[in-house]
Amino acid sequence: MTKIALLVLAALVAASPAVAAKKKSKMMAKEPTVWERNEAGFRFVRDSLPIYLPTWALPIYMAHQKANEPKKSKKK
Repeated sequence: MTKIALLVLAALVAASPAVAAKKKSKMMAKEPTVWERNEAGFRFVRDSLPIYLPTWALPIYMAHQKANEPKKSKKK
């Protein structure tokens, strides 16, 4: 009986890393797609544009940004 218990214990110890590895692989996040990486780069360039614009173009850029922002409804 003791030998069977030791064999079962040894089997459980040997199987535990394999079980843990399966759970870990499920928890890994998916890699971003090419479009998601390109979209992040596009947002970075778009948001940093005012830094590189000349001073005479900033009012035009800001007016364009203000015209394109969504309207907020008034809640009472």
